[in-house]
Amino acid sequence: MTHLVPGFQSNGAEPTDGVKKSSLPLWAVMPGLVYIVIIDLLTVTGMIGLYPWIVQTWSIVLFVLPWVTLLVVRGSPSAYGYTMRRAIAEFGWGMVAGSVWRGLSMGFNLWWQGGWTQIGWGVVYWLGGIVLVPLVEETFFRGYLGRTLASRVGRWPAILIQTILFSLHPGHWAQGYLHLVSIFIFGLITGWLVERRGSIWAGWGAHGFANVLPGIIRFFI
Repeated sequence: MTHLVPGFQSNGAEPTDGVKKSSLPLWAVMPGLVYIVIIDLLTVTGMIGLYPWIVQTWSIVLFVLPWVTLLVVRGSPSAYGYTMRRAIAEFGWGMVAGSVWRGLSMGFNLWWQGGWTQIGWGVVYWLGGIVLVPLVEETFFRGYLGRTLASRVGRWPAILIQTILFSLHPGHWAQGYLHLVSIFIFGLITGWLVERRGSIWAGWGAHGFANVLPGIIRFFI
């Protein structure tokens, strides 16, 4: 299903008015929207520990739900911004954005916490940092939720909604308030980047490179 969305060009690089953008109907993302709201509320209230099965499965649900939704509505991955057009270039733009954000975050952590061992999130599995985490989080938050909401409520309201939900999920909330500010900024950056470029690969580049940059720096220091 396609809809007219102001501010988008077919290649995603230079938004223009009156151009069709592929998106899902709003009802199609409501299960995921309700689910992540409940997960975040349980997390910030400290109640999620009462439900071990949720702790063990929430990230799997975030991974599976967008793709099951595509099957149900007979949609295309392009609804989430998965297009082959300029994919490498868009990934590169994301890497630039991700490195800037991560560099500033690392610098702040170094100044605040006083040691390189405190910097970043500690990349244990490179494959997870580059592929698995962006696959789950970029697809769900920036593609499944962000792009669908943007076609209904507008770009910036959608970016803000997905950023809040992204920042408060269990994996991020556990990092503490100081890191939440940085994660929130990252959500805004990647949300804007995906909407501006019209490609989920920009979010992948930012997310993946930001995840592994601390490990790269540690390797050379």
